[in-house]
Amino acid sequence: MVGIKRIERGWIYIDGRRGDDGRLVFGTGDELRLNPFEALQERGQVPISAALKASVQRLAFWRR
Repeated sequence: MVGIKRIERGWIYIDGRRGDDGRLVFGTGDELRLNPFEALQERGQVPISAALKASVQRLAFWRR
């Protein structure tokens, strides 16, 4: 899980930003927040397990 800082309340926080071409650039010191749907679109760079964990957290958070 390179670049993933934490998964909190259904959001995936990564250490990086969007490049000029729209792809994720890791290790820039910036913090980018992705929802699970965006993470699945970036499946080559963000692990699917992170998207699934964030999805479960969203379900539990919104169910309250």
